[in-house]
Amino acid sequence: MSFELPKFTPPDFSQDFLVNAPDCTTEEVIKDGVTHKCYHALSIYPEYFKIKGKWVIASESRMDSVAVVTADDDINVVEFRNLKAGDKVVVGRTENGSEGIYMYTKGFASDDGDVDTFAFRSGRSRETAFSKDYDELYEIMQYEKEHDGKIVWVLGPSIALDEKSRAAFASLVENGYAQAVLSGNNLATYDLENGMFKTVSGQEIFESRENAHYNYIATINEARRAGSLEELINSGKVKDGIIKACVENDVPVVLAGSIRDRYTLPGVYDNVYESQNAMRKHTRKATMLICLSSVLHTIAAGNMTPSYTVKDGTVRPVYIYSIDIQEFSVNKLSDRGTLEVKTLVTNIQDFIVNVAEGLIK
Repeated sequence: MSFELPKFTPPDFSQDFLVNAPDCTTEEVIKDGVTHKCYHALSIYPEYFKIKGKWVIASESRMDSVAVVTADDDINVVEFRNLKAGDKVVVGRTENGSEGIYMYTKGFASDDGDVDTFAFRSGRSRETAFSKDYDELYEIMQYEKEHDGKIVWVLGPSIALDEKSRAAFASLVENGYAQAVLSGNNLATYDLENGMFKTVSGQEIFESRENAHYNYIATINEARRAGSLEELINSGKVKDGIIKACVENDVPVVLAGSIRDRYTLPGVYDNVYESQNAMRKHTRKATMLICLSSVLHTIAAGNMTPSYTVKDGTVRPVYIYSIDIQEFSVNKLSDRGTLEVKTLVTNIQDFIVNVAEGLIK
């Protein structure tokens, strides 16, 4: 395989401005969930903090969160709402080392030194030819599978509307190309309904079946009667699909509820902060994030996922993809600060079938 993970070149800490930089300053949290007014907000890029004369990287970052210096002189990245009284939050608004805070954007610089090799940042439209992008995607996914990476998927409900796309994603799960799935109630309910009744929200492929509109609620009822999605799958009532593949292959599924949900499956988070915390457990360990046709979940997951991660002591890029049939949708993620994202404008049902065929021989 020709793909090689870009090598990270750390900052030269022997440079005078870094040698002479002071230790970062911290302020202690007085009240839970409230930080000092001069808090330092993190970005998607690697950031270092000078602690007792040593530069320490924030190894599991998140945009618009704060850096907390731990008792063992490490950095813990914490959302504002999760701050506790006594936490020592880094303060300072510069990132050039002058306050002991250094944001570093050149770690994956290409030979010309101008751009990061994984900084996609290019305009994409329905006129873009994506053949090369598919080939690159296959290589990265194969690399992640072979090197114990963590591929996290964000799924919109439309992937569950088609038999081929459901089967394609299930095969990716079964073949080790998914380590977590983030989605909402509709995706899981559509998929389970299809797996039990062969309808989706009362619709067959070409025609409506009499009284089949009851199947959506019937699906949730069956899951609640079973007590959990795992028990529903174990009952044998679900014959195929995405959720079945995830449960049987121990792939975690995080389902975040919506204000629109009128009735939800067991295990769906109905508290937004609990949803974020559950999603964050996976995005902070992700080496690849692939988002399919789910604008709000995509923005949420993308903003939780930094452009890098530290794996086995080595800094490496995190590859982020956003796929949707609408240019507007794929551009929303970069509009909200996640610059390191590659976008493909295509029908996600076709996309997932192509990916499965490209990876599974």
